[in-house]
Amino acid sequence: MSGNHTIAVKKGDKVFTSSDRGVKPLLHLLENEKDFLKGASVADKVIGKAAALLMVLGGVKEVHTGVISEPAVEVFEKHNITFFFDKKVERIINRKGDGLCPMETLCMNIEEPAEAFEKIKNSSMK
Repeated sequence: MSGNHTIAVKKGDKVFTSSDRGVKPLLHLLENEKDFLKGASVADKVIGKAAALLMVLGGVKEVHTGVISEPAVEVFEKHNITFFFDKKVERIINRKGDGLCPMETLCMNIEEPAEAFEKIKNSSMK
């Protein structure tokens, strides 16, 4: 990815990019352009379990990331999504660096992508 984009989604010859942080770009696509995710390739700087579950819900084909959490790896493996990463970490840390990412915490015990979507969408942390 170039510039300050945090995510790029490519489907055919169309590309969606965003500089929003966290799961906001995925929420936007799921709420407004869900079909765009189906069969798409995603490049995202950091992927935790929440983002992975949203990508599964959207039906992405493959994922490339700089950093991925172990729970996100489990989600992609369970749902047979091809993924590539530079670094795997136990959990995603929050932006302050003093605890877990709120989205990682929110989705820690969720296995169903649709349930994760509803929890995230209704969360004040999104």
